[in-house]
Amino acid sequence: MKILIAEDEAVSRHLLQRYLERLGFQVVAAADGAEAWRRFEADDFAIVISDWLMPEMDGLDLIRRIRAHPSRGYVYTILVTVKFEKRDLVAAMEAGADDFITKPFDPEELRVRVRAGQRVVELESALFRSLEELKQAHLREMETGARIQKALLQGYPPHIPPGLRVAACTLPSEHIDGDFYDFYLHHHRCLDILVGDVMGKGVPAALLGAGIKYSFARALGRLMVSLERDRLPEPEEIVSLVHAEMTPQFIRLESFATLCYARFDLDRHFVTFVDCGHPKTLHFRAQTRVVETLQGENLPLGFTEQEIYRQVARPFDLGDVFVFYSDGLTEAQNHAGDFFEAGRLAELVARHGELDPADLIERIRDEVAAFSDATTFTDDLTCVVVKIEPWPSRSRWRSASPRVSETAFQLASAGEDLHQAEAT
Repeated sequence: MKILIAEDEAVSRHLLQRYLERLGFQVVAAADGAEAWRRFEADDFAIVISDWLMPEMDGLDLIRRIRAHPSRGYVYTILVTVKFEKRDLVAAMEAGADDFITKPFDPEELRVRVRAGQRVVELESALFRSLEELKQAHLREMETGARIQKALLQGYPPHIPPGLRVAACTLPSEHIDGDFYDFYLHHHRCLDILVGDVMGKGVPAALLGAGIKYSFARALGRLMVSLERDRLPEPEEIVSLVHAEMTPQFIRLESFATLCYARFDLDRHFVTFVDCGHPKTLHFRAQTRVVETLQGENLPLGFTEQEIYRQVARPFDLGDVFVFYSDGLTEAQNHAGDFFEAGRLAELVARHGELDPADLIERIRDEVAAFSDATTFTDDLTCVVVKIEPWPSRSRWRSASPRVSETAFQLASAGEDLHQAEAT
């Protein structure tokens, strides 16, 4: 441990240095406050012992500069003084002095006061090391959580049927969040999309998001098994089953989730959706270049067990674009505290709705980043874009009726097996 002495009296400086070196410390001595400050800036010291009255820079100014130094750990400061008035001692403490030694100093008193300072510095160093270890452990946990979040919460578009183009992206925030999305391909003419966000941040929100995705896959499988082979479960049936299973758990955990479950039917040219309190999906109509919102009236999942979920249907045309997103996008803030807002997003989509979905997501990402003037955000920014493209005639498919594909029946069978296993 290294000690810096600032003392303009040569005899006192020499005695202090010799005594402290006999105690086992490395000691650097300066003849005044200005020299002591130069030495302090050039080296690391754990303890500074300074005379109060010195030319050029006195002890109080030296201590104030030490306390204001941004790149040092805690430095224990001891003033050597002949001043005993209360107001002087108060001024010294306010300047940042930790302790005092009166002139002429007593060697035993100096020893115990320096040892006390040594203990304080060692405890501070131990605390800093512990905090650094906790920080590194937290970073490792966040990295692991981010990988889990990507694996569990961000779905992958399946083989997209002709007539649709789909792109999806999540810009991770500084935290682990509860944004999630997934895709369910029923047959060559029908695709379901799930986009949601769990209240809160961290691992609990991510785990709840993963649980919701699992519940939707299981509910879809169970309903497929129970219904006739030529009929798909409606979005409101799927959401209602998940609501019955998940809402009691959300209420116990005092949490909830917003989501939108949407089905794109290329035979009927309709999108059917259930909006559970989620940010309103944008619908860009290519013929008029007008952006509308998919408006639903349901509460978020987990608010109340009495909620009855209802679906809404909207027609779509060639070239139409649908933009699903989380509130992390519209609530991104600039330095003035302004939000990006849904209106600005709608204007962006109206200007660039003809782009490929992947290019539109990139444009949205760039504009949000430019608006916020930031590379990281306080909340995840999730966006899923669906574009309606020319679709082949019905005659190209094995059947014009919406029959469930083999892949969907495999999902249904897996859901039924799981249901039976749970019952067992």
